[in-house]
Amino acid sequence: MSAHGSNKAIIFALAGNLLIAVIKYVVAFITGSAAMLAESIHSTADSFNQVLLLIGHKQAKKSPSEMHSFGYANEVFFWSLMVAVLLFFVGALFSIYEGFHKLFHPEALTNVYWIFAVLISSILIEAKSFQVAYGEFRKTTKLPFFKAIKASTQVSLVVVVLEDSAAMTGLVIVLISTLLAWLVNPVFDAVGSIFVGLLLLAVSILLIAEVKNLIVGESMPREKRQMIRNVIHRYKKIKHINRMQTMVMGDSKYLVLLSVDIDNDMKGSAAEDMIEQVKIDLKKEIPEAGNIYIEIQDAVRNQNQ
Repeated sequence: MSAHGSNKAIIFALAGNLLIAVIKYVVAFITGSAAMLAESIHSTADSFNQVLLLIGHKQAKKSPSEMHSFGYANEVFFWSLMVAVLLFFVGALFSIYEGFHKLFHPEALTNVYWIFAVLISSILIEAKSFQVAYGEFRKTTKLPFFKAIKASTQVSLVVVVLEDSAAMTGLVIVLISTLLAWLVNPVFDAVGSIFVGLLLLAVSILLIAEVKNLIVGESMPREKRQMIRNVIHRYKKIKHINRMQTMVMGDSKYLVLLSVDIDNDMKGSAAEDMIEQVKIDLKKEIPEAGNIYIEIQDAVRNQNQ
C-alpha cells in the first residue's frame, strides 16, 4: 500500500470530520446536550489528528541527510503518537469532565429532533469515511480485523480506521443516551458523554501502545521473516543464515539486515552477483523491504572459529 492510499483515507476523513464538527457544535449550542458537545470535541480532535497525519506524511518524504542517513520515514510515528496524545487529553478527558459536570447538574434537552437529525446524518458520513479507510486498509492484509490492527505497519491507516470506528460507536452511544434523556431522565445525556470519553480513552491507549512498538523498533511479522528464509534457501551456495534483523521504517517499509555463510568457492564478483540477485528476489517477494543489507562470510572459516 502506497502513501497515496493512506493520504486518500486521511483527506476523506478530514473533510467528513470538519463538516460533522461544525454541525455538532451548532446543535450542541441549540440543545444544550453534553453528549453532543462531547461528540463535537471528538470530531474536532479527529480533524486536528488528520492534519497532523498529513504533516507526518509530508515530513516522512524528506530526503536522507547526513544526520538521518536512513531518511525521515519514521517521523510518521512521532506524529501518530501526537494524534493519540491529543485524542487522550482533548477528546477523552474533556468528554468525561463534561459528563460528570452534567451528571451533577442535569438539564432537560431542547430541540431534540435536531440532535436526532444530526446524529443520523453524522453516522452516514462517518460510515462512508470508514468504508474508504477500511477499504484501503484491507488492501494491505487479509488477517482478521484485530489481528490486522496489531500486525499492521500502516500506522496512519490504523489511526484513521480506529478513529472512524470510535466515531461511529460514539455516535450510536449518543443516539441511545439522547433518546433515554428525552424519554426517561436528562441524566442519561451526561452518562452518554462519560461513555464517549471512556471510548476515546480506550482508543487512545490502544494507539499509544501500538505506536510505541513501532517507535522502539518493531520487527517484521513472523510470516514475512519466513519468506526471507525461503528466498535464501533457494540458493544452494548459501549455507546458513547467521543473523536476521528487521525493523519497520516508516509507514509500510522495512529495513532488513542479514549475515549469511556462503561456500568457500564463491569468490569476488561471483559472490557479489549472487547477493545482488538475492536482494532482487527478496524485493519481489516482499515489496515493502525498502533497504536490504547482506553481509557475506566464508562458511569454512566460520566452522573453524
